[in-house]
Amino acid sequence: MKRLALFAILIFSVSAVFAQKGKVSAASGYLDTNDLEAAKKAIDQALEHEKSINWPKTYIVAAKVYTELSKAGQDAEGIKKAVDFYKKAIELDQKGDAKGKGIGKYEKEIKLQLTFFKPDLTNSGIEGFNTEDFNQALYAFENVLYFNALPMFQEEAPGIDTAIVYNCALAAYNAKDWPKAEEFFNQAIDLNYGGGDAVLLLDQVFDASGDSLKVPENLKRGFQKYPEDERILTTLIQYYLDAQENDAALEYLNTAIEKDPENPSFYYARGVLNENIDKDVAINDYKKCLEIDPAFFNSLYNIGVIYYNKGVEQQNVANDKTTTKEFNEAMKIANDYWEQSLPFMEKAHEVKPEEAAVLETLKGLYYRFERMDKYNEVKAKLDALN
Repeated sequence: MKRLALFAILIFSVSAVFAQKGKVSAASGYLDTNDLEAAKKAIDQALEHEKSINWPKTYIVAAKVYTELSKAGQDAEGIKKAVDFYKKAIELDQKGDAKGKGIGKYEKEIKLQLTFFKPDLTNSGIEGFNTEDFNQALYAFENVLYFNALPMFQEEAPGIDTAIVYNCALAAYNAKDWPKAEEFFNQAIDLNYGGGDAVLLLDQVFDASGDSLKVPENLKRGFQKYPEDERILTTLIQYYLDAQENDAALEYLNTAIEKDPENPSFYYARGVLNENIDKDVAINDYKKCLEIDPAFFNSLYNIGVIYYNKGVEQQNVANDKTTTKEFNEAMKIANDYWEQSLPFMEKAHEVKPEEAAVLETLKGLYYRFERMDKYNEVKAKLDALN
């Protein structure tokens, strides 16, 4: 009797196991007939039962069920759940049974189902971009990278999908997830993907996250990789200008001019730098700028200001003279400077007729030269602006 009872218990236990595994098979069958409600009910029961909760097949089928539920619009989190189910199936398959046997038994099936699933996951990422749910996009593309990196896929297609890396970077950037944006943009740049855009977007990441110390190295790396991308060079120059690191800015400006000698902005920027060193050299840079673009306002204005200020300084020198002759000689030099300032200021006024600073300077110059008709004309324009 005891042996019979033991045999009956064993049969009952085995039947219970098969009953729960039968739920998994049933869920798979319901999927084949597109009965998603019944498939969900069956697989949810299998996921909760101790006899099937540690079976890799349970999670493979669960992933398939919830993928279809997501595609049918019946579970907004279906794709995320499917990702977790596939990861659980892989984890359990690597452990084997309670005795450590059967490791990798379901690898081929997992690989096959993941091959079908990855396009759905990619589509979820694209949908995230289209609906501006950038966290969804980031989650999806990150997990595409995760699955692609599994040994089962690396054997056939080693390496990294650079486009997916860049999509992760863009998604993280738009989601304002700065640490992940930095991680993926750096990875994209290392993989030579994204070109200058990746470098400049990473620059914006550092700016947004307040990590400005990383900016110059990123831009210098970008310039080395993409020396023809003028945007990187000009951004690097601007960084050094803003940081008042004039020697570094001048070095890159000279490089920029060598690469693009017909760009007036570079000569203007170098003129600004040289004003602190040698104003005559700065004037030459501004004039070179104007040879390329005669209507470049800032160069016109800056030359006018330099000559105007030279005249003021010379006037102060004249005021210190003790004889009329010396005073007149010194003032002649001052007037020469003001005369040189005038045409640049007049041209600057043509380019920007309502620029108050230019009008004020012209008013002073016309007054000095006793050109009262011009003085009154400029004064009227200034009055109209106020």
